[in-house]
Amino acid sequence: MNSPSAYSAIPTVAPGARLEAVTPADSNIFFGFHDVSPFSADGSRLLVHRIPSGWDAMANTRGAAEICVWEPASGTVTPVGSTTAWNFQQGARLQWLPDGSGRFLYNRMGAAGRLVAAVCEGDGSTVQEIDGGIYVLARDGTWGIGVDFTALAHRWAAYGYAVLSDQPDDDDHAASGLWRIDMASGERRLLVSLAQVLAHWGQNQGSGHFLTHATISPDGQRIAFMHRFFSPDGGLFTRLLCCDAAGEGLRVLAEEKVSHFDWLDDRKFLVWARFAGGGMAQLRSSGSLNKAWLRPLLNLARKFTGRWKKRLLAECYWVIDVDNPASRERFGWPQLDSDGHPMFARRHDWLLTDTYPDASENLPLILYNPKLGKRIDVARVVDGVTTADTDAKCDLHPRWDSTETRIAVDHCENGRRGVAVFDVAAIVGAGA
Repeated sequence: MNSPSAYSAIPTVAPGARLEAVTPADSNIFFGFHDVSPFSADGSRLLVHRIPSGWDAMANTRGAAEICVWEPASGTVTPVGSTTAWNFQQGARLQWLPDGSGRFLYNRMGAAGRLVAAVCEGDGSTVQEIDGGIYVLARDGTWGIGVDFTALAHRWAAYGYAVLSDQPDDDDHAASGLWRIDMASGERRLLVSLAQVLAHWGQNQGSGHFLTHATISPDGQRIAFMHRFFSPDGGLFTRLLCCDAAGEGLRVLAEEKVSHFDWLDDRKFLVWARFAGGGMAQLRSSGSLNKAWLRPLLNLARKFTGRWKKRLLAECYWVIDVDNPASRERFGWPQLDSDGHPMFARRHDWLLTDTYPDASENLPLILYNPKLGKRIDVARVVDGVTTADTDAKCDLHPRWDSTETRIAVDHCENGRRGVAVFDVAAIVGAGA
């Protein structure tokens, strides 16, 4: 096994937590976002991306990243593919098929410059290519959601693929949106268009809008996603939307400042957001906050930080009933007083999350039990990113394995990325 002591930046601090394994210290390895897990069904293998040493900025994402399988028990990292369709925040949307077959998928460029999702056997041999790429799969594995990756490349580069930025961005709202993909046939149909979203709220048709961060409820009956654009005041405006699996019943769950989220169950949704009143959302969306006399006040307000600002703006984690969005309640306050990347467990009561670097330039890896009102910081990981390119930051993005007793995180030490696995069975319950 690759010795955990090879990395000084990831000491465990919680009694009962154990650093089980890390990727080889001579490799530049990462996984990606917090909404899918890198672990195989039996937990013995993890999907990862490997890139050359020194690649630490978005300019590097035009080069090819290796798709690899890491086996923590032996420390081996085996290449099984390659892609130029990737980014630092979400990689190539690597994910195992949930049918237990050992197959996995990732996005890559296919013939004639087309983006495809490659469905592969465990050894990397391709068994299917699905046009347009895939963002996320339903838990039964029979269908998935695709987003407009070309629009993301042009409008939100950190979550797009640089290789697609050479393709034209015609800003056709009727042809951009979310697609429902049948995994057996590969058939795609537009489920929710950007034009529908804009018409629903009478939004100014302008340019720069996009739909992203799609997620499917555990029972496969609902889809949540973000509508984003940059408002005239220069800030990122977000609507968190929800619809049923057929694309009907579109409704807003939160808007203006909306960040990371996860499904608590089939109907309840956890999200970091602020609810400072509908007036603020309308002012920002319409551009009214772009008045010259308001800009100094806005710039000053943006410099304030801390718990009191969040309390004043009602910025925290909220649990929202997606069928009755007006029904919402704070979650985890004040133990969880910073935005992070949450992932609920289904086998026990512990939520897994993190935060951005704190005042000591550490990233806390956090377990929180809402029934006990208890927070445990499993580890405090040094933020070792050396680039000034904020789109290439390295968040922990913690993810459970299938037993929900082990955690995988991305980390970075002296500019080199790695993946670490923690065992927290003694905290959450080994029989979970």
